[in-house]
Amino acid sequence: MNDHIHHLIEKYLDGSITPAEETTLMAWYQEQNQADVEWLSEDEAEEEQVRLRMLSKLQQQINIPETTPARNRRLWYYLSAAASVLVLLGLAGYFYLMPLRPAAPPAGPALANNDISPGGNKAILTLDNGEKVVLEDAKNGVISQQGNAAVNKTDSGQLSYQSTGNTSAAIVYNTITTPYGGQYQVTLQDGTKVWLNAGSSLRFPAAFSGDHRNVTLTGEAYFEVAKDKARPFFVTVGAGAATPLTVKVLGTHFNINAYPEEQQHTVTLVEGAVKVDYGAANALLAPGREAVLDKVSGRLQTAATDTESAIAWKNGYFIFDNEKVESIMRQISRWYDVKISYQGDVSKKAIGGSLSRSKNVSEVLNMLELTGTVHFKINGRRITVMP
Repeated sequence: MNDHIHHLIEKYLDGSITPAEETTLMAWYQEQNQADVEWLSEDEAEEEQVRLRMLSKLQQQINIPETTPARNRRLWYYLSAAASVLVLLGLAGYFYLMPLRPAAPPAGPALANNDISPGGNKAILTLDNGEKVVLEDAKNGVISQQGNAAVNKTDSGQLSYQSTGNTSAAIVYNTITTPYGGQYQVTLQDGTKVWLNAGSSLRFPAAFSGDHRNVTLTGEAYFEVAKDKARPFFVTVGAGAATPLTVKVLGTHFNINAYPEEQQHTVTLVEGAVKVDYGAANALLAPGREAVLDKVSGRLQTAATDTESAIAWKNGYFIFDNEKVESIMRQISRWYDVKISYQGDVSKKAIGGSLSRSKNVSEVLNMLELTGTVHFKINGRRITVMP
């Protein structure tokens, strides 16, 4: 596949492709399949079987060496053998391959019989007095008055804190918590925007005061910190631990993945600069780099990273870069609010690829099964993973 096609697929993914370019891309797709593009059936189930067979065929056609240049690596997440959903199934919407022989039923329907919807905007806001507000049930508008800030739920379903000008008000703290199967966005009083992933919580003052801005995180969040040179912004992870992890910024964009059940805590810098401290160890990050804390050894190391992969969850995707199956299933567990169990050893199995987080769990599992790496069984809200 040449660089021109790479570029067209990237434009197709971000919606900037022109009609002429789309025609070129579709022609390439048809040539790769080397088949007539005719569809005679109106049966949606049969159409889905054809799509899956097309996906399987293209997965066999597409192969990329490990020495792929960094600038192309991002695209190949979408074309990897694990989950070419965005490109391949998207293109399948235009080209339906006529069946040449009866196809074996795909694994999809069996999983779909016990389907589970993806997560959505769900969170609980705990006010300073202990009162809890279920945000998906709360009406838009002012929810509460907290210290020197009014708490608003916006029309877009986000939380926003705005100063009231009452500088004599006492400092009060709120906590926003997302359950498994939930995510939420909050704009803090200083203008900082925070996206919380499933199974996370953020404790913060309703209004910042003094010469610094402090918040405490559990789980995963993406921050776009409002610039304020006079008041640095601190994020503390593991506030109750003997040695907490602290991230200091002035104004920047970064992601923190710090789930208690994960062996590592990771800080990924997208824009600006941050300082990461853990006891006597510290690291200064530039954009495109990450700091990784191994909680077992206590070692803090830095490395170059793919920022798109780190913040894929915020943009509505799972991106797996040769990731272990058990790690993938923990992400699925948090987003779909399901329990995971195992039959057989999958500890040495890994998968790479990209999947939409807006799909039902059966579709995600179907794509993972197409790799031939693992198989699944759904019983209620429990997913069993098998080699």
